Amino acid sequence: MKKKLLNSMLFAFVAFASCESFAGFDEGKSAFMARDFATALKEFQPLANSGDKQAQHILGMMYDEGQGVKQDYVQAAAWYKKAGTQGHQDAQYNLGVMYAQAQGLEQNDIESAKWFQKAASQGHILSQFALGRLYTVGRGVKADATSANHWYRKAAEQSHYKAQLALGKNYLDGNGVKKDVKVAESWIRKSAEQGHHKAEYELGLLYRDGIAVKKDAKEAYMWFELAVKQEHVGAKQAADALAKTMKAEEIAAAKLAASSWHAKLPANANPQAH
Repeated sequence: MKKKLLNSMLFAFVAFASCESFAGFDEGKSAFMARDFATALKEFQPLANSGDKQAQHILGMMYDEGQGVKQDYVQAAAWYKKAGTQGHQDAQYNLGVMYAQAQGLEQNDIESAKWFQKAASQGHILSQFALGRLYTVGRGVKADATSANHWYRKAAEQSHYKAQLALGKNYLDGNGVKKDVKVAESWIRKSAEQGHHKAEYELGLLYRDGIAVKKDAKEAYMWFELAVKQEHVGAKQAADALAKTMKAEEIAAAKLAASSWHAKLPANANPQAH
């Protein structure tokens, strides 16, 4: 799990662009964009002190990154908690991460899960996936594959590629859901089409073995090749083994297809948000 910091700051600014401006925020935004963090801090501090949750979240990120202040996880967590208590989703997510990683707070899996739950319930994608992982491994919550899939699905439906793969593999294995290879293939493909190397490998396996799709060595090799480009070790081994059963022209065609293939990212794709 990773905290989203710089991009969250930019998103906060964009969100405010559609709202009525208020004293200090525009000045803080301009200063931050100019990397004048000292001035940005001066503008955001009184807003945060007055209880504005957006400014509190931004201040938390500045302490988290050491921008305009000395990096201080304790202060970052304190500001995140102020904003999170008021329902700020990104702050809640960041608190969940900090509790999980013992950054500025004593490590506490139950508290981590609690804050992820708060944000996930508001539709926060990263928190939904994080909560799915917690239910998968039983960290801070009782392991529950059904609950894990519930949260994976919510994130997957918002194009979170890791959640799509997790959900797809659970359908493939019948883990917490009724086994359905067609549904599994659909979710794995969605993830692979976003360029997720693990999903590319898994889709290659489906084509190699003819699971939920027509068996197709060239298609399998193409997906393996795409995963290999991202240094997926298993895909390299699978591609080498498959190549021994293929004609040279088939391998060449598969490699050409891989070289001309482009990930189909969602319109609102933000790499650091996954």
